[in-house]
Amino acid sequence: MNVSLKRNILTAGLAIILVLSAVMAFTTHVSAASSTQLKPHVNIGYWLGGNGGSKKTLAQASSGWDVINVSFIETKGNYYTPNLSMDLSAVYPGTEAQQIAAFKADIKTLQAQGKKIVISCGGQNGVVHMDNAAQRDTFLSGVKSIINEYGFDGFDVDFEGSSIAVMNTDKIGQLTSQQSINLEYLLRNLKTTYGSDFIISAAPEYNYVQNGAISTGNGGAFLPVLNATRDILTYIHPQYYNGFNGDFAWLQPSANAGAPFAQVYSAEGYTRLSEMLITGFVTMDKGTFAGLRPDQVAFGVPSTNGAGNGAQSVSVYASALNTLLTKYPTYRGIMTWSIGWDEANGNNFVNTIAPIIKAANDSTQPSPDAKAPTISSQPTDKTIKVGGAADLTVVSSVSKGTLSYQWYKASSKVNTGGTAISGATSATYNAPTNAEGTNYYYCVVTNTDNTATGIKTATTTSSAVSVVVSAASSAATPTITSQPTDKSTTLSGAAGLTIGATVPQGALSYQWYKASSKVNTGGTAISGATSATYNAPTSVVGTSYYYCIVTNTDNSATGTSTVTSNAVAVTVNALPAGDTWKADSIYVAGDTAIYQGKTYKAKWWTQGDVPGAGEWGPWEFVI
Repeated sequence: MNVSLKRNILTAGLAIILVLSAVMAFTTHVSAASSTQLKPHVNIGYWLGGNGGSKKTLAQASSGWDVINVSFIETKGNYYTPNLSMDLSAVYPGTEAQQIAAFKADIKTLQAQGKKIVISCGGQNGVVHMDNAAQRDTFLSGVKSIINEYGFDGFDVDFEGSSIAVMNTDKIGQLTSQQSINLEYLLRNLKTTYGSDFIISAAPEYNYVQNGAISTGNGGAFLPVLNATRDILTYIHPQYYNGFNGDFAWLQPSANAGAPFAQVYSAEGYTRLSEMLITGFVTMDKGTFAGLRPDQVAFGVPSTNGAGNGAQSVSVYASALNTLLTKYPTYRGIMTWSIGWDEANGNNFVNTIAPIIKAANDSTQPSPDAKAPTISSQPTDKTIKVGGAADLTVVSSVSKGTLSYQWYKASSKVNTGGTAISGATSATYNAPTNAEGTNYYYCVVTNTDNTATGIKTATTTSSAVSVVVSAASSAATPTITSQPTDKSTTLSGAAGLTIGATVPQGALSYQWYKASSKVNTGGTAISGATSATYNAPTSVVGTSYYYCIVTNTDNSATGTSTVTSNAVAVTVNALPAGDTWKADSIYVAGDTAIYQGKTYKAKWWTQGDVPGAGEWGPWEFVI
């Protein structure tokens, strides 16, 4: 049986004692926390212990994280007595005391490496209400006790739901709700107590920030507090996930928010929303929000599909981050939910983002001499037909400076003594293929750093490669590396058919066919089904048959060549009827239930939530 760390930190009767203990423990906190400055640019991840994603300890997290937000401080019962709630037993062995000791040791280990460990408050279950000064002081004392005990480097506000809803009457420049007034008091008290290096961050959902440009009430409800605390705010990283029906969209054209765009879950969306916080905007009912400094802004995204709605390829996040760092050199960085989910996905997020953040930080450091470029991808040998394409590419980078390229032709496969090729000054060189024969090439990459105080240029030379040009012939026949497989699903379920194919030279194209039986001839081409993956329709109960023809087109060869996949069956079964919905029954994702003559399917664990009661609820209508 797992033992969860759910510790009641204080009671109202101990509030005064704990205030004094917080002050007395301040020196201890400072010596325990990271002694290094917060980096100009940071990669931020949330860590939940055993409550999500992988099951690794805090110290086992990738070195690519600059800031780790430990989740969460929650409240139980009265909504103003804080508790540190996480499941340590899933990742640390031993008794509860041993688990806590190991967790504290991991915090110190990471801080010694220059990491910042921040405690986050709120989340989905962490409702906080500070309706008067007494509740505020109880909550503040408990938060300080947690910070002092564990030596955290900062406090992250992750208020959601009713914690924010009670703030929706405030105006920018005029806080009227007790929740907002007390939250500002709390944040200022923490900053005063722990000093200017203490991190104050926030992770409000998009609805509570930029959505104020197009909606009222809860739309933009966090903006008044954000405005009131901008002088002590380290940074804000809004959550761009878990939105309206799984998508954040401008509901209407709005002059307040600039030209409307359809999809926040895109490089354009992440960029535009960050720029709104930097340039400022007019809200519908909260007033005008003046822009923050770029170093006070980051953006928050889910690391994987399992982590939250709207997850994109990490390349999309990288594109937005690079754009923002280029336009705003002091832009702070990026946040993800969560470290555990990313670990379960092979650390794809942190392995992609950390080098970008490191390069941005490195570029802020002065250097006496220009740095030699790093070549991350060398050009490769080419064997090509007459008239074919022989693109030679070198991929290189440098932390500071400007890169330039010069390709050379050599007399043998060596990367010295060659002749510079006129005009071949890009990262890619299109080697000539108009005549049969073998030629050799290499590239010299030069970094020019005019800010260097010493030598201002440095070079790195690529590997030498050969380009073998031979007479034209027929296009090579594709090789199928993975066949599509039979699928069995329920009505409106997923039935993705995928084929894998390779070819040594040429370009592959795909066409899926529907057949009358399980054979791979005589079918009818399906309009638009021209990718390696085809999502077969599942709107009708029954069995259908499909196959795919893969074509190789090689412009340097004569004609094309094809290969046909195996035929597969897609069987669509009717949904189980399900039992009549009961308020006291527990349902998990995929369970069905009948309510008022309609069938609903659960999206996640639920009990007591009425089907069809709201678009953000745990039920989706099926039939």
